[in-house]
Amino acid sequence: MNRPDDASGGWAYRAGIGIAVAASFLTIWTTVVRDDGTGMSFFLLILAAATGAFAAWFRPAGMARAMLGVAVMQVLLGVAIATAPITARVPGAPLHALAFAAGFAGLWLASAACFRAAARQAFSDSR
Repeated sequence: MNRPDDASGGWAYRAGIGIAVAASFLTIWTTVVRDDGTGMSFFLLILAAATGAFAAWFRPAGMARAMLGVAVMQVLLGVAIATAPITARVPGAPLHALAFAAGFAGLWLASAACFRAAARQAFSDSR
């Protein structure tokens, strides 16, 4: 049985960490491969995820909120890129940008869901 402050032993917490690390790695990899000038904004998403994790002291409830916030940021960044004038000049680029943002937002949301499950598990274990 896990203590409420030690949720890292649960499968949901580990899955949340794994998905967040995978999303971060894939973000870096695709940003380097694409090299389309929007890289800094995607690196800032990863920085936001890390800052949120540290601010939450890696506790599952706070991590869930942080990953949810990063998912929202990912969607907003995708909309900003899709509606940029330079993106409109490339055929199919706005749809590609939105699909890219939606895919990565899904990863961040999956991570948030895992952390939410870990928070619920830690709460029920503490009772």
